[in-house]
Amino acid sequence: MAHASKRLSRRDIRRPDQFVTLTGRFFHFVTHYRTHFIAAAAAIIIILLGLWGWEAYGARQNRLAAREYGSALSLYHEGRYLQAVDAFVRLRSYSASSYSRLAILYQAKSYLALENPVKAAATLEELLQRERKETFLRQIGLLTLASLQERTGRCKEAVSRFAEAEKIAGPFKDDALLGKARCSLQNSDLKEALNSYRQYLINYPGSERSGEISLRIQEIEAKIGPGNTGK
Repeated sequence: MAHASKRLSRRDIRRPDQFVTLTGRFFHFVTHYRTHFIAAAAAIIIILLGLWGWEAYGARQNRLAAREYGSALSLYHEGRYLQAVDAFVRLRSYSASSYSRLAILYQAKSYLALENPVKAAATLEELLQRERKETFLRQIGLLTLASLQERTGRCKEAVSRFAEAEKIAGPFKDDALLGKARCSLQNSDLKEALNSYRQYLINYPGSERSGEISLRIQEIEAKIGPGNTGK
């Protein structure tokens, strides 16, 4: 049985359409607050342009820095250390590039090659101030500074640098552990040296230096005496 369609009353016809009403309200709102909308849109555009500009600036800095880094590294490997220092100093001006921190490391290495340990140490300290995260670069910086301090008779300072380098996940943990052991021995801290050498054998049982380290352990144990080796 067919149902009769509902007839629209005059009141229904005169009633505003909901879509039209909402659209009208929206445009009224936009018109009323037009200045605010324009300001917000302009701010968004400025932010987007700023982000794009910074990204473009960073990419350009990296390209230029990579070129400078290649030239500076060539000078270093050719043994032209004075020129290399100047080149790495220029490279550091590309502060938005990761090459700037590498430049500090190689500037320090150039000073070491020039037998200027004071400037080398100061430059390495600067690198560690800038490279705060536990990265491969920080590990190299710590290890290079600790080795320099060890060579210049400053093992009390070096042992903490070696210890910090050993805690960073990287390819030089073994060197850092051995450095810590050597400096502990130099500082007459026999137990710490013994613990470090023992830890080396545990961590690197197949090392080519295992025989040498085992002999050093025996020597330290003999100095400490029975009952004091902490086994």
